[in-house]
Amino acid sequence: MQRRNLLKGLVLFAPRWTRAQALPVEELRALAAVVLPASLGRAGANRIADNFVQWIREYREGVNAPSGYGHPRTQLVPPNPSKDYAAQLRELGLAKLDPAAQRTAVEKALEAAKIDRIPPRPNGQHVAADLLAFYFMSPAGEDLLYGAAIRRDACRGLENSGQRPAPLR
Repeated sequence: MQRRNLLKGLVLFAPRWTRAQALPVEELRALAAVVLPASLGRAGANRIADNFVQWIREYREGVNAPSGYGHPRTQLVPPNPSKDYAAQLRELGLAKLDPAAQRTAVEKALEAAKIDRIPPRPNGQHVAADLLAFYFMSPAGEDLLYGAAIRRDACRGLENSGQRPAPLR
């Protein structure tokens, strides 16, 4: 009886685990170095790529999504967008290219996927756009965009709530 429950559990978690394991992480890190801001440096881009892989691993489709303030409608988290990421990364082949060719390859791939803006959340249309969405829709990405320490998910308290966020250094 316990063995059957263990096998059921493995079957339930296998799809998420195998998707994240199948991603060529070095290719994803190379993509991050191309599409993310250069000010992050290679170490920062690698960290974001690793966080993206972790997000894919922990993705749970079909659960209730937070509705947010003023949006009382209940929504479910859509299917995992990562099903085509490995193939897209292999097709890009960034590890074998010089920096100029990497940028050109990504631009052509985004053009072929008909992507003209960063989606509001990763949606599976292309791994490059989804990596950008993952970063720029995060608190750190928003801080970089605005050049201010907004810290969206951190409570600043009431005593300084009327003050503008401090500029980034």
